[in-house]
Amino acid sequence: MCGVIGLRCEKDREDLGAVASRLLRMLEYRGYDSTGALIQKAGGEITLRKDVGAPTIITKKLGIDKLGGKLFCGQVRWATFGMVTKENAQPHDARCHTHLYGAHNGNITNCDQLKEWLVARGNDVKSDNDGEMLVHTIEHFFAIALKKLKKGGTREQRYAALKTAIIEASKKMVGSFAAVVVDPVTQLMACIKAGSSLYMGEGADAEGKFIIASSDLASVLSLTKIIYPIKEDEFALYTESKVDFYNVKTGAPIKKAAVRSHLKVEETELKKPFKFFMEQEIFSEVAASNRVLNYFADKSPLVDLARKVTAKNPRLVSGLKAETLKLASLTNVEELKAASRAYLDSAAEKALPFIKDFRPSLNTLPFESYLAEFFGELRASGGSARTIPALKFMDALFMLEEIEDINARVAGFVKELSACYKSGKTAYFVACGTSYNAAKCASVFFNKIAGINITAYLPGDFRAQCLDSVENGDILIGISQSGETKDLIDVFNQVKEAGKKVVYINILNNVNSTIALEKSDIFIPLHCGPEIAVPATKSFINQLLVLYVLAVYLAGHFSEKKIKAVSKETLERVRENLYLVPELIGAVIKNTRDAVEQAGIDLFQEPSLHILATGMQGIAREGALKVREVVLNHTEGFEAPEFKHGPNTILGVNTIFGMESVGGLVNKLSDTIKYAIRRKAGKNFTAESLARIFHAVSDYAFFDLKASGLSADESEIVAGILKEHNFFESMYTNYPLVFVTGPNSRDINLTISQINTHKIRGANIYVIAEENKVLRDAAEKGVAPMYSKAYKNGYIVLPKTDDDLLVFFTSSVALQLLALEMSVRKMNFLNRLEIEDHGVHPDSPKNVSKSITVD
Repeated sequence: MCGVIGLRCEKDREDLGAVASRLLRMLEYRGYDSTGALIQKAGGEITLRKDVGAPTIITKKLGIDKLGGKLFCGQVRWATFGMVTKENAQPHDARCHTHLYGAHNGNITNCDQLKEWLVARGNDVKSDNDGEMLVHTIEHFFAIALKKLKKGGTREQRYAALKTAIIEASKKMVGSFAAVVVDPVTQLMACIKAGSSLYMGEGADAEGKFIIASSDLASVLSLTKIIYPIKEDEFALYTESKVDFYNVKTGAPIKKAAVRSHLKVEETELKKPFKFFMEQEIFSEVAASNRVLNYFADKSPLVDLARKVTAKNPRLVSGLKAETLKLASLTNVEELKAASRAYLDSAAEKALPFIKDFRPSLNTLPFESYLAEFFGELRASGGSARTIPALKFMDALFMLEEIEDINARVAGFVKELSACYKSGKTAYFVACGTSYNAAKCASVFFNKIAGINITAYLPGDFRAQCLDSVENGDILIGISQSGETKDLIDVFNQVKEAGKKVVYINILNNVNSTIALEKSDIFIPLHCGPEIAVPATKSFINQLLVLYVLAVYLAGHFSEKKIKAVSKETLERVRENLYLVPELIGAVIKNTRDAVEQAGIDLFQEPSLHILATGMQGIAREGALKVREVVLNHTEGFEAPEFKHGPNTILGVNTIFGMESVGGLVNKLSDTIKYAIRRKAGKNFTAESLARIFHAVSDYAFFDLKASGLSADESEIVAGILKEHNFFESMYTNYPLVFVTGPNSRDINLTISQINTHKIRGANIYVIAEENKVLRDAAEKGVAPMYSKAYKNGYIVLPKTDDDLLVFFTSSVALQLLALEMSVRKMNFLNRLEIEDHGVHPDSPKNVSKSITVD
């Protein structure tokens, strides 16, 4: 976790602080325990501002957004080594033996030993933070190298000294990290990738050239689409216009060429009418799932035309695409503007003969390829009735390129899985968190659609249960949104270190990530766009859909090649169902509002609940994870029948007390005061007498301590209170169970059985399912008198599908909406009570981070 940024500009710019603040806010999902920025002007003046708190707050509070300068080094922190304090916030400015500043992302596990080593050598270490140890360690070796130079050395000599210092310091540090450090004298920046995510890009704007390094790809792409792929165990030394790459272990130079990113970076600002990114991202799931279908199951007539034109005129198309990529690689604003006019005329002249039948409809169609933003800029700057259709055709050519790339990746996946099945080898899903829950669902998809078993494992479980039994030819299918998940990378490394020759297939959103570029034989992109809120929503839906698509393709291959029997009826149904997913998601969002709101009102103050799904454990787990993340209520997700094997002991009398229970207790204690006052002996009680009675009652009720020091009248009153009032009874409430089920009769009957089993023991029942009268009656039916007074129930109706797999998508969205509703209500409630640091927030709940890149 954490996030680090290093930005070097061509000259001082007044808006650098504003740019820095925006970049830090983009990294907020990676950490919000503390925020810091160090900005250096061309003349050497340094301003360091940092404090405890999220960048959304701290950048304004400290006035970071008002600063100007040439260099920016920033960090957002998710605390691991060192408490959440200002001293442990980054960046760190080291001035012990020379001068160096910097920040890091990751964990340096020999932090304490490094601190002892540094202090023993005269370094003034001010914190317990491993980031400071990194900066001081590099400064230590930098100073040693500089001592060999006269008068501090030339620019070239200091360059070589910093390079040497990074290599030597890296030998001392144990762990996984990415870092940015700066020599303030030459203003040379360095970034290091040693096990944590790091991305680089170069560009230019009205203020001049720049080069940026960041833990977050979207932040880089918000400034430039021209990136440098940097791999593990590499570091770079850079100015605003030049960058050199080296191996961090050997110092060997590495040649790299800049490339244009294929990732489409959509708007990462919150749009009206949405108040939270989580809400915005749930509502964008319709578009995100449509995008998957566009790539994996394309039916676009324009793309078909592009395919035909490419087949008949390959040289022409190749030339058009080369012209486009050359133009798109320009970073100088004036050069781009001048070249754009010639490009538009050339593209229109060459493309118009092929699109004459499409021209009227092309002007309004959106751009969809990875160059969509670039084409949009061209349209805005000089588009006309003649050139816009040509741009749309060019977009279709690049869309075709992406579709064919996806087709090749899917074909590779199918080939490997088919060979694995035929040879009797084993395929495994390995993933963490939400991705693991998607893998659990995928096991169902591959079983029901393709008829094969792929078991899902957490990385720790895989190490314990499978690592020693993995065989050559097996397949590891990793699932990761960020492509930087440390636990997953560690498993891949361990399998490789064990000498096992397996196939690594990864499903991820970030195609420029460590897992995509360095840990994959095949990777398959999710195409869900950036996701800002910490809880995964649209990325989870796209994971489900991509995995469903892959199961469909594998089943089709089995059927076509007669490898395994797959009924034509099943194959046709699952293929047709693919195209229903976006519409079904939209229906859930549109039609469940009232039921979700009422369930949210009932549940947001509950201290604990269980989500019980029949045949959909992955969905139950994911729904529970969403509630735990954004509501901070204890929540568990179970296979429904499993609840009766032990977890059901929580029903009835228990000691799980929430705000409602506390309210009941306060009211009961208030009743004791009224009891005392209304008694004959109580008419003359003083405030001190009432206080003694109150403490005597609470001591006996909650600690079994007998009263002492009371008068006879006070003792009589206490005895009467304890006889007539049951304090714990006032705190008991029915325990909430949320049932999720598909539409088939077996699952419904199992769910009805579970509902009746548990409600008679003190459960409130909420159902998420397609409409079913018998199921609804089971939830609404009254209960035994001892539980009936407080009994609550609800039914969130999912769109009708009569399909056991489509309900995975619809129920997921309903649970996401419920978690959002509960989170907003609880957050507002706690805010009204003026409870500080409660940590409830739908976008950035406490203690968690979007991308887990540490052990």
